Amino acid sequence: MLMRFRLPIICALLLAILVPLGDAYALDLERRRMLTSAEHKPWRAVGRVNVANFGARGMCTGTLIDEDLVLTAAHCVIDEMTGKPFHPDSVHFVAGWRRGQKVAHSKAETIIVHPGYHHGRQLTYKQIGSDLALIRLRDRIPNEKAPFFQVAAAPGPTSPLTLISYRRDRAHALTRQDGCTLIGQRGAVLALACDVTFGASGSPIFAEIDGKYRVIGVVSAKGEDRGQARAFAVRVDAAIGDVLAALN
Repeated sequence: MLMRFRLPIICALLLAILVPLGDAYALDLERRRMLTSAEHKPWRAVGRVNVANFGARGMCTGTLIDEDLVLTAAHCVIDEMTGKPFHPDSVHFVAGWRRGQKVAHSKAETIIVHPGYHHGRQLTYKQIGSDLALIRLRDRIPNEKAPFFQVAAAPGPTSPLTLISYRRDRAHALTRQDGCTLIGQRGAVLALACDVTFGASGSPIFAEIDGKYRVIGVVSAKGEDRGQARAFAVRVDAAIGDVLAALN
């Protein structure tokens, strides 16, 4: 979970089902780059999910989808010792964090994990497909401060996707990867030609739809296929309904 979550190679499990489209879809890693201050501004609803709990510290990435709702991966907010969500007082969302500056900050009020998610060290298809959580914030973050993103269905396999994340090696500024490609999907699991690392759990996968960026996935795990980096994400539109129902 968080920075230290386990990332076994699960391509044998998933790609046998999802069928890769070939090396032509491999990500050009030169497209990974840290955003400048000006480039950072449109993405300020993406922030760090920080956990400071007795015996556990870590970070993930989260995204505002409303003024008081942050979308992230379920394993980011689960205590490995208990298998239950952290106490809300231990979980902080820092919107637009960049080199010591932030747009806004709030502690969690409530943490809701997908009811089908069961944390385990050995990743499974079902686990990735339910690796979604919502953090209801104690303090709303006004839309004018950090314009939140809407959720949409995943586009076709040739549509370019964008990954925005805080990474362990770049923990204090957002990194953007363009050219991520959907190489397969089944149910609520997406397989992507993206290179992810620790800290990137919970990161949003965006598609540009009708001129606006929409969240279509949340990073859960990584793997490798014939030497090519792969990311696995939960398809938000397929999983969020169950989380919202539990929230209400």
